[in-house]
Amino acid sequence: MTTSPTLTVTEDLDSAPDLLFAYYNATATEMGYPTWATPAELPDYFRTDYDDPAAYYGAPGGYLVARLGGRAVGGVGFHFFGPDVEVKRLYVAPEARGARVARTLMDALHERARAAGAPRCLLDVLPERTAAIALYEALGYRRIPPYRDDHGPIPLVCFGYDL
Repeated sequence: MTTSPTLTVTEDLDSAPDLLFAYYNATATEMGYPTWATPAELPDYFRTDYDDPAAYYGAPGGYLVARLGGRAVGGVGFHFFGPDVEVKRLYVAPEARGARVARTLMDALHERARAAGAPRCLLDVLPERTAAIALYEALGYRRIPPYRDDHGPIPLVCFGYDL
């Protein structure tokens, strides 16, 4: 009899850079842009959380890492945006998709946000990310008007989730 690898979620800022780099390359690929061979090639606008995840995702926020059989296969960051929690950079490695990794990460994030007293979670996503949008809607997120004004001309779909 074979057993499936165990899926676990823990807070792990040390694993954030590798997962963030994979997230940025996945984003570039989905948008039809070239990817980066090394983190040193990342543009400045991606460096905010990559260079210092503790400053961006440190307490009272966090960075959650999903491990499947002990290997990091996904991550999601969160920080406070006023009284709410803002969800950032949900990523699941291609080989782990379909194993409920994203849902498990989001459930763990919701638990932490509730424990911290946040009334809701907010997030934004590129409209091309139809699988992510479907996940958020399945989790109960509802489309809301833009809640930030610092995205410039990038079209984003914004969501809110009442905790």
